[in-house]
Amino acid sequence: MKVVLADRTGFCFGVRRAVSMAQSAIKDNKKIYSFGSIIHNAQVVEDLRRRGMKVIKDLARARSGDALVISSHGISPKILARIRRKGLKIIDTTCPFVMNAQRIASGLARDGYGAVIVGDLNHPEVKALIDFAPKGTKVVKDRAEAAALDLGKASRVSVLSQTTQSSGNFLDVVNTILQKRPRQLKVCNTICNDAEERQRLARELASKVGLMLVVGGRHSANTRRLYEVCRKTLKNSHLIETEKELNKAWFRSVRSVGITSGASTPDRAVQQVVSAIKGTFERKPVRRQKRKS
Repeated sequence: MKVVLADRTGFCFGVRRAVSMAQSAIKDNKKIYSFGSIIHNAQVVEDLRRRGMKVIKDLARARSGDALVISSHGISPKILARIRRKGLKIIDTTCPFVMNAQRIASGLARDGYGAVIVGDLNHPEVKALIDFAPKGTKVVKDRAEAAALDLGKASRVSVLSQTTQSSGNFLDVVNTILQKRPRQLKVCNTICNDAEERQRLARELASKVGLMLVVGGRHSANTRRLYEVCRKTLKNSHLIETEKELNKAWFRSVRSVGITSGASTPDRAVQQVVSAIKGTFERKPVRRQKRKS
């Protein structure tokens, strides 16, 4: 049996940037809070808590002069205004790709478009994005919801995406909306480059192995999307947060194991999974997936 790591694992640029900013802010501030989880990885959030950064969901707990970290998922401009009025010191770790989606949404509002966001209505990134987007913006998760969408009398419609969506799902929604024949449709692909690349590499790897493991937080949208992509290719695909969730039954009659990770999963979590597998099964050395040129 051999273990093959996807060519892209561990933190993406945006998450690495956010965690680094938070760690520096902890050193520089006596009282520091995170408004919601900075990223969707319980182990990383717990590590930051032990260092001194408490997660809060109610701004009333913070006092003027305290430091407040804005999560990598971004924040509504309405809530940001409240934070500023309280006199809090802001450390904004919003991912640059999320900021780009927010700028595009604001531009659509200025230009008089109606908007449809492809994503999870309950995700903090989407909740914030709605407040940048035109009034009456709709959120759909897939083509089934898009098919049931009533565009009303809107003549200028736009479609943009939560940054961690798959391009396949995004295009399915776009094509479904096209069938409704809006007079003008503006398509804004706001999917993160890293998310698309991870999904492509994971799909490719899943087609070559007998077992696929996706390491990451269950509340992480990009990790769940990776799992969905792998599961479509290989039924024997599983999402785990830590090595403690490995199940020996998954490895029966398996000669090769592929491992990928969500963008908010630290490298150490991936290596702990590899070490646990090596300690349980006799195998050849771990290899890296070869990326196509």
